[in-house]
Amino acid sequence: LANPSLPDDILKEAVPGNIRKAEHFLAVLKRLVRFLDGRLETENVENEMPVSFVASIHSQAGIDQRMLRFCYDRLHSLLLTLEITDTDEFMHIQTICDFATLIGTYSRGFSIIIEPYDDRMPEVRDPVIQLSCHDASLAIQPVFDRFQTVVITSGTLSPIDLYPRLLNFNPVISRSFTMSLTRDCICPMVLTRGSDQLPVSTKFDMRSDPGVVRNYGRLLLEMASSVPDGIVCFFVSYSYMDGIVNSWNEMGILQVISLTSTLF
Repeated sequence: LANPSLPDDILKEAVPGNIRKAEHFLAVLKRLVRFLDGRLETENVENEMPVSFVASIHSQAGIDQRMLRFCYDRLHSLLLTLEITDTDEFMHIQTICDFATLIGTYSRGFSIIIEPYDDRMPEVRDPVIQLSCHDASLAIQPVFDRFQTVVITSGTLSPIDLYPRLLNFNPVISRSFTMSLTRDCICPMVLTRGSDQLPVSTKFDMRSDPGVVRNYGRLLLEMASSVPDGIVCFFVSYSYMDGIVNSWNEMGILQVISLTSTLF
């Protein structure tokens, strides 16, 4: 399922002759890597559609759309020919080939975002090229193609008739059930201050404050010491989760929690 979703007519098409030989294909990859490296030399965030991005690759690197489309297939064939079993060493070039195949296949539904700095450390230059998919039907299509029966269920699929249109499929059976609870299992509580009476908040300008991180860690530790089952800890973003978990690890909070309860 991690492979690019390619239409059947492309899969049946022959690999272009100008990348059929290994040395020619490697030369194309070198030009593509140089192009991507040059695009990272920017000081501003850029957002570009696949059509214009592919046109830039063609004009500056001499690689057309059809060659990009077959990068994934040609690299896969080359690795098989060389009988390479440990593909982890080639993970980076595989990512580039997947990227090239997707932008060469789809003219809509994706956008290429180039960010010169990471929001977590804006003072350190760390350029990234991200291929963002805006069409959920493209991501779910390999699942529908590989399995005869697909069950989609969630407590947040509302309105239920919206998702077949978003995912571009016709449901055979569609049901919505009301939720009934035998007991009050949710008890929301708004916390504005920690045990040391310092304010706590996940606001962007406060979330990295050491006092906020410490107080949230203490709160989790106190909850883990009294909750008999597991605890689900929600973070406002993945980047915030990485930062606060690292801080908790340095403070020794995670070690204490692991001995007190089970954290999911």
